[in-house]
Amino acid sequence: MSGGFSLDASVRLAAWDRQGLERLARYCARPSFAEARLDRLSDETLAYRLKKPLADGRTCLIFTPLDLLAHLAALIPPPRQHRVRYHGVLAAHARLRSAVIATAGPGEALACRLRAAAASMALEVASSPPAPESLRATRTARYAWAMLLARIYDVLPLVCKRCGHAMKILAFVTDAGTLRRILAHVGEPATPPAVLPSRAPPAEEFAWDQGGTQDVDQRTAGWEASW
Repeated sequence: MSGGFSLDASVRLAAWDRQGLERLARYCARPSFAEARLDRLSDETLAYRLKKPLADGRTCLIFTPLDLLAHLAALIPPPRQHRVRYHGVLAAHARLRSAVIATAGPGEALACRLRAAAASMALEVASSPPAPESLRATRTARYAWAMLLARIYDVLPLVCKRCGHAMKILAFVTDAGTLRRILAHVGEPATPPAVLPSRAPPAEEFAWDQGGTQDVDQRTAGWEASW
């Protein structure tokens, strides 16, 4: 298209398919780079395994570290801007947004699992008596990270591994001296690892050759086709 935007409407979900909707939302929010498919062939050669072969049959792309960083830098969004924008009835100030999201939420099976996770961690569940708006927001914010980990990774971060009982957050320690004493007591290093100074890229990395311009063209064309 010339201007505007293009829309792919090939994926359709029924109104009752809540799990399918969640999978689609996670697919849309997925990162554009899978670290698990990146392999190091040598100090100056990286291979990225493709999920599906390209039209020419290639199943991996070859990069130098600088090539890879250059392509990844192009994927970084501008600072202080939203990466996901909602339009139409899902926009922040849409008049029908509250009616559209009224039935949003996990399916019954996932909801049961989340209620069990909340009970194991002694957290408040949705069925608890309503609290004032400000207090409810504060309570939710304090433990939202624990429920998020339980939902995505199926772990219970607030359950003690030794006794199996629920743990409670007593305090957030921010004093440097106190943190050093705690880390020393549990046998962890109290100082961060040294940060090595950055180095300029070796000059030969700008003129390296893998057999002619054909390899360079394949790398750039393959990246554009896969990303």
